[in-house]
Amino acid sequence: MKEYLKTGLILMLYMIIAAFLVAFVYNTVSPFIDEAEFNAKLKAIKYILKDESNNSLVENIPQNSEELQKYIWKDGEETLYKNSANSKILSPVYKFQSEEKDIYILTVTGIGFGGDVTSVVSFIKTDNDLKLNRIEVINYSQETPGLGAKISEEQIKERFFYIPQSGLENEIKVNKDAGKDSDEKNRNEYKKQGIVQTSDVMTGATITPRGVANSLNIAIEYLQKEGVM
Repeated sequence: MKEYLKTGLILMLYMIIAAFLVAFVYNTVSPFIDEAEFNAKLKAIKYILKDESNNSLVENIPQNSEELQKYIWKDGEETLYKNSANSKILSPVYKFQSEEKDIYILTVTGIGFGGDVTSVVSFIKTDNDLKLNRIEVINYSQETPGLGAKISEEQIKERFFYIPQSGLENEIKVNKDAGKDSDEKNRNEYKKQGIVQTSDVMTGATITPRGVANSLNIAIEYLQKEGVM
């Protein structure tokens, strides 16, 4: 009986020490992880605050968290909005103003092949017109290398750039889901219908770009709900 008690006490001591070490490591590393994630997000925001000529859409681009906080438009719980497809709007949403433009920046997620694919996206509102400007994919770690993970490549991200309001109103789809074959000549015309051509650059990987398309659709849905569109 004494041996069982002794063994139990030793195991309990090991568990206490292990728990202490895990807590210590977490508390030590967590601030660095948070800082790295924020820096990645800030870098993405700077990237999507560019126009088609690669010029900045605003005069003053935030350089740190204090400056960025001034542009918060909507915030709250970590997930601001969620739909039945498990796409999400993450808090906060930012709003920039420049000349006659309002620029909305949202962090969105959609279900990819291995889990959530997270993007930071910008929409430009002028008068009664809204268009999708740019996206930057910031988390795709669970997507298949060489297939879905290609979603972060420039030539693929830009397929989702500059979609006009007519395309947003139709709901964004990848061309395979819209029943359209690859057509280089009509790629921009497709965008007017909300169709993003990805099958020629992501052969065999439809789920990941579909997840990105779904995440853009929840962004549109959210902006509609908030009276932007």
